Amino acid sequence: MKKEKKFALAVIIFGAVCAAPFFTGKILVNTTPSVPVGLWLKDDGKIKRGDVVQVPFESFKFIEWVPEVYRKKNSWGNIPYLKRAAGLPGDSVELMPDGLLKISGKVISNSAAISFDNAGNKLETYPLPLTLESDEIWLTSDTERGFDSRYLGPAKLSECHKVLPLITK
Repeated sequence: MKKEKKFALAVIIFGAVCAAPFFTGKILVNTTPSVPVGLWLKDDGKIKRGDVVQVPFESFKFIEWVPEVYRKKNSWGNIPYLKRAAGLPGDSVELMPDGLLKISGKVISNSAAISFDNAGNKLETYPLPLTLESDEIWLTSDTERGFDSRYLGPAKLSECHKVLPLITK
């Protein structure tokens, strides 16, 4: 085989090896400020408070009211949300007088809900207080404008997957 053909074959194989994790769903791309922007690796580890998780939109409990603009899709289907685990089964979630959330005694900064998004859509909020059930997780964003459990309610823990940062900003 000529050197050019060997080199071309090597480039194709290298490209396929690098692209494979994206197509298998093991590597996720996050472009929103809910958690750091960048590449994330799906992990099979147990989810703990503070972990970032991948969650399908349909896994949230309170989505009937959500405008179409938030039902993220691409040519392969729904785009999973990446959010931070703030509450786990048995945790209490309550609203403080200043509008911030308190989860099992810990006040969550930047957690006050907003009434309207940047496009002027009215945002509904999930009724509080509540105690998370055995397969429920409360998810937050790293930004006060994130679209998370404040508006979508708890998600099904069994449908969430822990993710680890590969390259983030």
